[in-house]
Amino acid sequence: MLDQRYQTFQVLVATKSYTRTAEELFITQPAVSQQIKSLETEVGVPLVHYQRPYLTITPAGQQLAAFIQRTQAQSTKLLNDLRQPGQQRQLTFSTTLSISEFLAPQLVRVLQREGHYRQINCQITNTQAALRALQTGTSDFALIEGNFEKHAFDYQVIRHEPFVGIVGAASPLAQSTRVTWADLTNYPLIIREGGSGSRDILLHLAQAANVSLADFPQVITVNHPAAIRQLLLANVGVSFVYRSVVQAELAAGQLVELPLASGRLEHDLDLVYVKDNFFAADYAQLAAQLR
Repeated sequence: MLDQRYQTFQVLVATKSYTRTAEELFITQPAVSQQIKSLETEVGVPLVHYQRPYLTITPAGQQLAAFIQRTQAQSTKLLNDLRQPGQQRQLTFSTTLSISEFLAPQLVRVLQREGHYRQINCQITNTQAALRALQTGTSDFALIEGNFEKHAFDYQVIRHEPFVGIVGAASPLAQSTRVTWADLTNYPLIIREGGSGSRDILLHLAQAANVSLADFPQVITVNHPAAIRQLLLANVGVSFVYRSVVQAELAAGQLVELPLASGRLEHDLDLVYVKDNFFAADYAQLAAQLR
């Protein structure tokens, strides 16, 4: 729904070439230059820097390009919804790994009950990738448990989920009535990969207790909560996860939650979307049903 100049600029950002942009849009190269100059005049800041043969996009231009992409994605979604029956609608959401096993299935069931969507796409990734998908418009919203810049997005808090220390039932720590961080540093630590919200939360907890990864005899990095759960069941070490991730194993006595007074907290699980989103009311309703 943006005028042609914005679309031309978006193609220019992708091609980094006035010539290729003109070819893709079937217009002349002077017409491309004229549209970009007109757009720069309207927004009041330089969007590109061109020193033959190199073209670079300014920081302001990169922000505008991201805005255009998000706006086009929302426009396309709205037009498709208007043109097609309700049952033909499509929805794409991202979810971080740690909550993909218990919250994403719940969301899919909610969407099925609503009966509005012919196609539901779920992208499982880490926090940073989920946020990038929102910024580029490739995801409508995201279920995120990690920390993010809340001033940069709109969001709905779904629940406050306990984030707890866990060991296998065979671990000596499982029999303790009181555990300190010094006790934990005698065991291997199983931790998520960089970019994971769970990893960031764990590192902040450890830092608050004046403990670093270097204090553990071994650090095992695993990029999936299901694999972490299996390692805990095999008594490989200690880890920190959301309680819901291991709820069944805790109930069966296969895993044990550590009585670590300074190592347990409740963290927000959020439904996140870009600011000023046309579909914000729909997303708020979904969040309410997930609560």
